[in-house]
Amino acid sequence: MSDPVRLKGVAASMGVAVGTARVLAWGRRRISFRRITQGQVASEIDRFRAAVAASHAEIEVARQELAQQHGATYASILDAYLLMHGDALLIDATCDTIREENINAEWAVSRVAERLKAPLLRDGSSYFRERARDVDHVKEHLLRELCGEDRTELPGQGPVVLIAHDLTPADAVQMLAPPTVGLVTEVGGGSSHTAILARTFGVPAVVGVGSVPIEIEDDQDVVVDGFGGQVIIGASRRERSQAEARRDRFLAFLDAERDRSAVTLDGTSISVAANMELPSELEAALASGADGIGLYRTEFMCLNRPEPPSEDEQLDIYRTIAAALAPSKVIFRTFDWRRDKRPAGFDMGEDQAGWLRTQIKAVLRASEWGHVALMFPMVATVRELLDAKILVEQCRSELGERGAPCASLQVGMMVEVPSAALMAEGFARHADFFAVGTNDLAHYTLAVDRHGNQASAGANPLDPAVLRLLERTVRAAGDAGIPCSMCGDMAAHPLALSLALGLGYREISVPIRLLPLARAVVRSVDIELAGPLAHDALSCESAEDVRLLVTDRMGEGFDPAWIRQEAV
Repeated sequence: MSDPVRLKGVAASMGVAVGTARVLAWGRRRISFRRITQGQVASEIDRFRAAVAASHAEIEVARQELAQQHGATYASILDAYLLMHGDALLIDATCDTIREENINAEWAVSRVAERLKAPLLRDGSSYFRERARDVDHVKEHLLRELCGEDRTELPGQGPVVLIAHDLTPADAVQMLAPPTVGLVTEVGGGSSHTAILARTFGVPAVVGVGSVPIEIEDDQDVVVDGFGGQVIIGASRRERSQAEARRDRFLAFLDAERDRSAVTLDGTSISVAANMELPSELEAALASGADGIGLYRTEFMCLNRPEPPSEDEQLDIYRTIAAALAPSKVIFRTFDWRRDKRPAGFDMGEDQAGWLRTQIKAVLRASEWGHVALMFPMVATVRELLDAKILVEQCRSELGERGAPCASLQVGMMVEVPSAALMAEGFARHADFFAVGTNDLAHYTLAVDRHGNQASAGANPLDPAVLRLLERTVRAAGDAGIPCSMCGDMAAHPLALSLALGLGYREISVPIRLLPLARAVVRSVDIELAGPLAHDALSCESAEDVRLLVTDRMGEGFDPAWIRQEAV
């Protein structure tokens, strides 16, 4: 190909990679879907069960390798895939489909996988879309075994950039090691298990780039920009040279930042905590020097289960996290079942209300092992918050009757919908703390359809309407004397973070991989300049006006690589 191919996707793992392309054809195979006779049913079921056993063995080997390289906590990423290999919803349903519909195993696996994915995709939230990808990953392994495909090993020389439709976590364990230096996938998101593994292995990755032109071949020069979500295939010598310089500068930056604090130019100390959703991320959070966990998403525990884990199972996870981070604070967010609706946990059906009580009791018990706090998502009215606090006290009383010890526990709320920000003064009288989720707040404020493909382009937290809600929330918290943190994407973007500091935010929580960057940005900001800047931004008429204003006044203190990070 003569002209470079430029692709745009989701920046899933920070860094810059330069290497030669290695195109994986997985996911683009032609599968034989055929009818079978009644006499062939038994042998087809046997063939399917043999594929399940072989796939399970392959993933188990990958799990052991991951445990050896990065510890047992990281290996738990693959546990869900192993569980699915014994799940009746997949295994028994596939056998029944072969038997009842007289179709071959490949067809049955594909049909059952689509049925399992349907309710996850209907939910609309990014979390459940990623869980649908997990179903696809298991299907990929099974189809590979059924089709008799051999996984092609990487060449012995590098550096190599993998280009694939998708990469299952088990494949990632095998392939995100030298000579691989970068990853590009057509599908996927930043919270997928494969993306987490890319960050674990320190491999820059861009996912969700859409269809890659079929004429792209192995050995073409590729640049992967894990800051801006940009990929160049067929890069020129000049583009390679520039990318290599950025890569080396960023690696040196990471080495220099590991033990540095987050204090602004004028001496204001900022708390920079981490966002987590998997126990496997604990070691990375500790190694990065996070000031606690500002947002622990608990939904991952419901993956591929008909109901959440028991109280004791949850307690085991929560206390491990709390004890490891002590005395720093860990904030557990209750199950957020419907991220794109407005459910309050206390307004659920009977089963979900029971699950919530179980979770609250587990968090209360975990408070004995460290500094633990609990927060509720998507709270829209003061009455909902009050009901939530009543529920916590009821759970505490029930634990007391059982003789189960628990320490004091702060109860806070996410500020994610406009009504919560507009009523922040009222909420602040009852909440122990606020945590602002700028992603949802921007979407709801600007009436952007979260189900739309271009939703993120329209829901910009730099919009003055959103900024006014952010300012009102942090001001109300300050007047009431309660902490107010920011844990959405805005806290992880250099330009937006400088603005947030000017608005008055002194606590932020960002993805683990962005902790060094966030601390470096903090040290580049002078609060005496950021305050007036934020005040002026409130009078702007558009997000673009705000961006230009911040760039003009604060941009000189930023490394150019930061500005190129994916826009909020």
